Amino acid sequence: MSTREAWSSSGTGEPLLRVRDLVTRFHTHGGVVHAVNGVGFELRDGESLALVGESGSGKSVTALSVLGLVPRPGRIEGGEIRYQDRDLRALRPKEWQEVRGREIGMVFQDPMTSLNPVLTIGRQITEVLRWHLRMGRNEARDRAVELLELVGIPSPERRLDEYPHQFSGGQRQRILIAIALAAEPRVLIADEPTTALDVTIQAQIVELIKGLQQRLGMAILWITHDLALVAGMVDRVAVMYAGQVVEEAPVGELFRAPRHPYTRALLRSMPTMGERDERLPAIPGKPPVLHAPPAACPFAPRCAFAGEECRTAVPTLDTVSTGHRVACFRWEEAGRE
Repeated sequence: MSTREAWSSSGTGEPLLRVRDLVTRFHTHGGVVHAVNGVGFELRDGESLALVGESGSGKSVTALSVLGLVPRPGRIEGGEIRYQDRDLRALRPKEWQEVRGREIGMVFQDPMTSLNPVLTIGRQITEVLRWHLRMGRNEARDRAVELLELVGIPSPERRLDEYPHQFSGGQRQRILIAIALAAEPRVLIADEPTTALDVTIQAQIVELIKGLQQRLGMAILWITHDLALVAGMVDRVAVMYAGQVVEEAPVGELFRAPRHPYTRALLRSMPTMGERDERLPAIPGKPPVLHAPPAACPFAPRCAFAGEECRTAVPTLDTVSTGHRVACFRWEEAGRE
């Protein structure tokens, strides 16, 4: 399979993708939902970053914002999204068509709603190849066979003419990955790609994407609610809560020395090998309703370390060690627990 020259996997140099102070809101009949509130991160060549958080934390909306795909009534209302030297927020619709798929690919959560049920798999893959790489019909079909083989679909030449319902859930997810990789993007966004799959298939999909990253040199932005899933899989982790990044660190340091009380609570709630019949500690309370911009630390009502400043001001994301940032007034006290 011919690909672009492999990108550097060192994760060094200037950021490939840079997000700064991103604000995305949904204007509904019930009021304004402040889904993303000042999110920022960077992604370099060959690097992998996970956005982790529970449902409603804003991680998927962040991913959709990067590609200009926020559904109505949502809209991006502030911040900067840059890919290399391009301001993605300033792109016109035709320019977006060149970026989506070609420069930044995306694997969505649910393959049954992402794949067109009335078009063959071959048609859906070759459409990407013919649009972005200007391939002829026969060349695109040959490449589609190679892509299906690359993602582990057996008998790819025969199955190219089948429809999505003729594949298993794990195979449909592999097909989505093939489509996302068809135009050889430099960045891949994987939005909860294993959510609807059983544990065995989840592991296969994770290993597949990791292997493809090593082979093709892509940068990957993982979106997941499963903190355990990212261990050994990514370089860095950004933990999201209530539309904000509350902690960002290299993956090893995050597991070894989490600073934010929310991150610590998430790690304590994870099952570990050897524990049996032990009740896992739950985080008390519930996430905030995001119908107003945050006026204080959003985790304060659920936090055992919250003080007066936590209930009256929003903490900034400050550096506590090399590559490790945390948005907490009392991270030192929490870290001593």
